[in-house]
Amino acid sequence: MAAVIALANQKGGVGKTTSTYNLGVALAEVGQRVLLMDLDPQGGLTYYSGFEPEELGKTIYHCLVRSTSPREVMLTNEYGVDLLPANIDLSLAEFQLVTAPARERRITRIVNELREDYDFILIDCQPSLGLLTINALAAAEAVIIPVSCEYLSIRGTRALLRLIAKVKGSLNSKLQIAGILPTLFDNRTRHGRETLARLAQEFPQIHLYPHVVARSIRFAESAAKQEPIYEAKYPVPGAEAYRELARELVRKK
Repeated sequence: MAAVIALANQKGGVGKTTSTYNLGVALAEVGQRVLLMDLDPQGGLTYYSGFEPEELGKTIYHCLVRSTSPREVMLTNEYGVDLLPANIDLSLAEFQLVTAPARERRITRIVNELREDYDFILIDCQPSLGLLTINALAAAEAVIIPVSCEYLSIRGTRALLRLIAKVKGSLNSKLQIAGILPTLFDNRTRHGRETLARLAQEFPQIHLYPHVVARSIRFAESAAKQEPIYEAKYPVPGAEAYRELARELVRKK
């Protein structure tokens, strides 16, 4: 049965999509059956996985709003991961689900239909604390919080922690914070080093993953090429962090 993990942070640009995709591929490399769920209307995870979001006839939107079976929507890419894709249609879902019954549990229904088929289900949340993110947290067992090594990212994390506490209290008592994943770390700057140290001080009750993802233009290039970071011609500082995190998740499962 799958471990269901949401990757969330209300601040954009902290590496949620990059982390979701490359962690998913790293898990597949070690023999895990992986499903990725794109819950961002921008469709970044869908594009990174090798698909053009606006060319898709059906997406996770149809599962949420029209009760389409997720198996009718699912895609598989050449790196061995399955995907429930998204595009701009998903932006309509929050409005259309406002009065729907069990609106916070639509993702839970999808997960329950598929979790026996996978070892890991990774949910890429949009940079928002709206209904789609609440759905992801209600369905997940754990949350990984990618936090860029910048002060403003730390501030955004506090708001997410408050939402996680509310979801745990009202919708999903089993929800746990798996850890904070430091991203976009630049060892050359004092600010980067101080922010990384501050993460442990600000959130002492939360596991801080030692697998630090270093800042590198290669991540943006890999997304543009629709290839995982491991396909880069040269070793990428920080890329191995996702493989190390994958191994840790498998050990703890």
